[in-house]
Amino acid sequence: MRHTNQTRSGEYKLITYIKYGSAIIILTAMIFHVQGWTPWNSFLQMLGAAGWIYVGWKQNEKALILNFLPQFFIIIPGLVYMWMGT
Repeated sequence: MRHTNQTRSGEYKLITYIKYGSAIIILTAMIFHVQGWTPWNSFLQMLGAAGWIYVGWKQNEKALILNFLPQFFIIIPGLVYMWMGT
């Protein structure tokens, strides 16, 4: 399938929406963190990170993936410890 400019433009718009949406979600997660609203802050952080990982993958930006992918390996064990270890 050939990509037309219209298809690329639509994909660019989608990625832009995901970027801004993910940024807003992560900022909201920071507010939740400061307020002590755990684990909701972690869920929002992972949702925002997933959006940025998708953007990094689509745009071949390894720095975004390197920043956001390890967050899952930090947050998930912390949540498991919180639920199982206390």
